Amino acid sequence: MGKWNIIHKVRYPPFDHHRWKPGSVPTIQEKVHTNLTTEQIKKSYPEFVIQSEEGWLLERSFVSNNELEWNEDSSVLVDNSAFVNLIDQQRSGWYIIPNNLHSVARRLINFAVILLLVTLTYLFIEPILRTIGIPSIGTKSIRLGLLDYPLLTVVVVPFLLMPLLLRMIANFLDLRKQQEYFKNPAQSPIIELDSKIQSGKSLRGKCIMPEKREDWKSVSIHWHVGTLPPSRTALVELSGRKLGEQPPVGLSTPLPHHWEEGLDDGTAGGEDAPMERQDIPGGVFLRPMRFSEEGGGQVVDEEGHFELTPPPTLWPGSVNSELLRIHWELVIKIKRHQNMPLLWVMPVRVQFPTSKIHLENLVVNDSRTEHFFIGKR
Repeated sequence: MGKWNIIHKVRYPPFDHHRWKPGSVPTIQEKVHTNLTTEQIKKSYPEFVIQSEEGWLLERSFVSNNELEWNEDSSVLVDNSAFVNLIDQQRSGWYIIPNNLHSVARRLINFAVILLLVTLTYLFIEPILRTIGIPSIGTKSIRLGLLDYPLLTVVVVPFLLMPLLLRMIANFLDLRKQQEYFKNPAQSPIIELDSKIQSGKSLRGKCIMPEKREDWKSVSIHWHVGTLPPSRTALVELSGRKLGEQPPVGLSTPLPHHWEEGLDDGTAGGEDAPMERQDIPGGVFLRPMRFSEEGGGQVVDEEGHFELTPPPTLWPGSVNSELLRIHWELVIKIKRHQNMPLLWVMPVRVQFPTSKIHLENLVVNDSRTEHFFIGKR
């Protein structure tokens, strides 16, 4: 009987991770004391490291007086603990994809701000340019109401208002799309999977579609793996703070929820998803996973049998804890003739591989929902 200390380390990327230097964000660490043997600790708590190019980190390790030696032929147990509420509420069932106008408006904002700054700079230095003989452009005044405005400003202002208008149109279209779909939701697919699913190996099973509607163009299936945000409660408590006090670095103040609390870590500031119906617990848009990788996919045929290749990189198996969350899921994508695709998501329990996992230099995904699944299968 040995005495092992299980060490969990997390430096999870905040919502706007580009604004942060990972070195300035403290690493949240959790130490768990156990009395497990070498074989028990190896099977129940396999080691892994997941980190980005910048330094964001998720790690599980264990220390003892004796160094643990891995046996490549040994089997690793799957994490059979219950899925956290985040998975049950926000990564299971039917979802829709936001309108592309959200992404267009986001890109247009950058252009509009640059155009405004250039315009203001030009209007500021225009008198100097005029004194040295350079003719001015767009500085003539135009009267609107009781005030006069430079013509150049009148031309630029619509570009500033365009992103806001596009967002309003996109939200209206999304809400109408939600209303139309949930009046008559489709029947959930029936999925039969192999009893043993292990990271690094193909996923085999059968997909039965109880119904097929006239506007459905094609049905495809794929699986992928990624990391979910840690529990806000765990992050706050392990940082030595209290929930009612100032949050640790990287977290915003808690937001009011119209559904059950605990479905985000408090970094998004309400910007992670477009406008959603408030009567759907967890929302109707599938949030991106900050670190993720897709496995194989294929079109579902009439018989429904599928075999999906694993992701190119070897990932850890399923982990369902308050601090570390490695999540695998099966996604059915239904392309439609006149509307955006539908998504049906089912979480999958996956066993760890029989070797240590160390993923380096991963790219952090954008945390905004409108960027998820755009341009993919």
